[in-house]
Amino acid sequence: MRTRTLLAVALLVGSLLAVGVVALGFGGGQQLTVTWTSDTARPVGGNHHAVAVADGQVYAPISGQTDSDQCALVALSAEDGTAAWDYQIPPEDCEIHAVADPTVADYDDDGQREVLAATTESEVAGFAPGGEKQFGYALTDYGYTEPVVADLHPAEGQEIVVADVRGVVHVFGADGTERWRDRVPGFVFAQPTVADVDADAEQEALVGSRSGRVTVYEGDGDVRWRTNATDSGITWLAVGDADGDAGLETVLATARGETVALDDDGSVLWRTEFDRLTAVDVIYDGDADGEAEVYVTDASGTLRSLDAATGAVEWTASLASTEVQMTPPAVLGDVDGGGDPELVVTGNDGTVSVVDPATGEVRLTATRNARSFTHATLADVDDDGREEVFAMYDDGTVQRLDVVGET
Repeated sequence: MRTRTLLAVALLVGSLLAVGVVALGFGGGQQLTVTWTSDTARPVGGNHHAVAVADGQVYAPISGQTDSDQCALVALSAEDGTAAWDYQIPPEDCEIHAVADPTVADYDDDGQREVLAATTESEVAGFAPGGEKQFGYALTDYGYTEPVVADLHPAEGQEIVVADVRGVVHVFGADGTERWRDRVPGFVFAQPTVADVDADAEQEALVGSRSGRVTVYEGDGDVRWRTNATDSGITWLAVGDADGDAGLETVLATARGETVALDDDGSVLWRTEFDRLTAVDVIYDGDADGEAEVYVTDASGTLRSLDAATGAVEWTASLASTEVQMTPPAVLGDVDGGGDPELVVTGNDGTVSVVDPATGEVRLTATRNARSFTHATLADVDDDGREEVFAMYDDGTVQRLDVVGET
């Protein structure tokens, strides 16, 4: 029996959503506008895996009704949203997590970037840009998170690192050879990361699980350290330099609402708690004071900036226009072309908010009658110096939003 995550349906919809798409700007002459909406709607309300964007295409993981022909990985034109190709998941494997977050990388060093995704066929699959399936490497269960392509193992070439939902960590060579595998306790819903966590000039793989444990693996599969960081399930995590030292810190968010920062040796730097279902993705010095911040959302629709070294709250912004079930994490990118990055939050109330990371001011917003359960993907696909916003919604549609006008 495959494990499924159940998402309850929110009961309240704000009056703004009833009129469809609304684009607003605050100050200056800019607006956040919808460029296209994909023709990928499904009769479900739980799509919550983010798209990948590369080389003129948007790779959308589309879920559908159980045992239907609605589940697919769909390649869309980044320019106009039309479908270029799709890979259909067999009906017997179609469900809400049929295709997890895809990634785009040249996994086999052939000079061409491929798209990789874990699926409910219990495999991680790779596709050429034109849609040809190049491989399907077996997992022990379906994958919930994005595969990571990195030079992790001492063997020549890059590896594909993927954790399945039941906590089995697989590391494959480009040819499918399994370098190693291990199992962490609990389900894995938080995105694994590969980085030089301890500043030893070697890459490590970091995995957090619903048991509250964080495990860091050396490239050969040996455990560098493990920490039982919380007794609540880890749902999101970010890795970056929080305190200015040589190593990298890990900031994790939990179902109960904790945010916990770990030093590069796994010791706890600080912890704090807000509303339930905190989410985190970004560690960045947003106010240019020489000290990093971490940006945390929660189920109340609130976004907070915390001092990444101490956990102290620097500012708070309320983003939700109505009652929400959860709030995806903020992502970072220069969406207005001003040269400095902004935070972008896709809300569970249908809003997309562009927020100043220094102050928490909501600078631009758009809204539609659909909900988002995952973060946006940012990419400058038209070479205009502004990153476009690609948002996945619960009904299976994808929107591209552009900031238009001058600052």
